[in-house]
Amino acid sequence: MVRTSKSQRFFRLALFSALFSLLLVLLAAWGRINEAGLGCPDWPGCYGRLFAPLTAQELSEARAYFPRQPAEEEKLLKETLHRYFSGALGLFIIRLTVLGWQLKKHVRRQQVLIPALVFVLVFAQVILGILTVKLQHKPLISMLHLSTGLSILGLLWWVVLREQRFWRPVTMASAAVLNRLRPRALFGLLLVIGQIVLGGWMSVNYAALACPDFPVCQGTFWPPMNLLDGFALWRDIGLDYEGVMLNLEASTAIHMAHRVGALVILLYVGWLALHTIRIGSSSHLCRYGMLVLALLLAQIALGISNVLAHLPLVIAVAHHAVAALLMLSLITLNHVLRPRP
Repeated sequence: MVRTSKSQRFFRLALFSALFSLLLVLLAAWGRINEAGLGCPDWPGCYGRLFAPLTAQELSEARAYFPRQPAEEEKLLKETLHRYFSGALGLFIIRLTVLGWQLKKHVRRQQVLIPALVFVLVFAQVILGILTVKLQHKPLISMLHLSTGLSILGLLWWVVLREQRFWRPVTMASAAVLNRLRPRALFGLLLVIGQIVLGGWMSVNYAALACPDFPVCQGTFWPPMNLLDGFALWRDIGLDYEGVMLNLEASTAIHMAHRVGALVILLYVGWLALHTIRIGSSSHLCRYGMLVLALLLAQIALGISNVLAHLPLVIAVAHHAVAALLMLSLITLNHVLRPRP
């Protein structure tokens, strides 16, 4: 009975941590779109204080403390909220790791190892967050920060899938069909993760509006681009590798790379979803294909809307949300396709 109770707590905490991690990803996107990532220019405090300055006197003291970066109330509130939520997630994952270790004789080995790996990633995430502040938003550090957050979300969701009893591995008459589908689904997941990282690079470089029109970009299907400047990894935000202001051609290269990636995702993941629906029509596998297809089409529609509406906050955050959900849906598809134990 004690073991069952602990197992249930492990599952509930894993589910809560995964949902909380998704919320944190969206909160980070919300702050980044509002350019609030450096709302607090120091760490671990905020303008030399343990808690964010809120009163008029505290804000005045904060502006005197950092005269080169005056405190903006809205930005520092977004940044401190992100920090507090990150700290809370770290505590949840520590508890999850401890629970997994206590249940190590009764649960699958990976249910112990994955929470421990997530804990390591959380520690790395803290380091990346500190570097983001200390180095004043290097694009590479910011992208690694984003990618680590998505890795934490994906791993937590895998723990949830392994513990729950609703999404079970599918059974079909033809094992050969499933054997062929597994690597294709894994490749689709890797493509989506790569596209999310590419979208993160575009986001941290503020290149989303480099192409203000669609389907063309700047009035042509293939505008002038500078890939060298656009994908120089170690530089300041808004500057190229020589320290010169990032030009339109570099921003366009980043944006167009994301568009090409979106086209590849639409073709491959769209085919994967339709193929899954077709071969799974006699089993519940088709519902996973329909979910992937629905999220894919929603994501493409949000991406186009972002361009045509010039990046409104609601649509931009929704674009991040659906990207994360598309990744989770493909993780779920890979889960149900795995061989039955």
